[in-house]
Amino acid sequence: MEKDKENELKKHIEEMAKMFEKMNFTPMQGRILAFFSCTGKGDKTFEEIVSFFQTSKSTVSNSLNYLISQKLVDYKTLTGKRKRFFFLTENLPLVYVNYQLDTIRLFKELSYKTLTFNNPVQKEMNTLIHTWIKFANLYEKHILEAIRDFEN
Repeated sequence: MEKDKENELKKHIEEMAKMFEKMNFTPMQGRILAFFSCTGKGDKTFEEIVSFFQTSKSTVSNSLNYLISQKLVDYKTLTGKRKRFFFLTENLPLVYVNYQLDTIRLFKELSYKTLTFNNPVQKEMNTLIHTWIKFANLYEKHILEAIRDFEN
């Protein structure tokens, strides 16, 4: 790969990795997810991943094992070869929206709890919190519909 293109790719992978970190992945897990989605050929060997990131085998191994446990990455072996070939699964959108669902449900739970602490005379604040809850309910409903549509 041309050096400029490789540097551009690495920069883009770092940008994507930061986005994945916002989804509660570690930096290396995010880099691996970005690496798979940016490098074209889906199947990568362990050695290719270690070589690309110039990092320790244990760091890559731990990250891959976590991503496999979350069903975001899987692997296959080819007849006559001992190496495993890793690739992305289609589950990333589901993991992301389920994280959002968990967050929105916690938000609603804490908002309801906040209402129990607020003085009923604080009508303006209580109305605002009710508006938040209404929005959260609508958001949750649409995410659940999107999941159903995606799975069908």
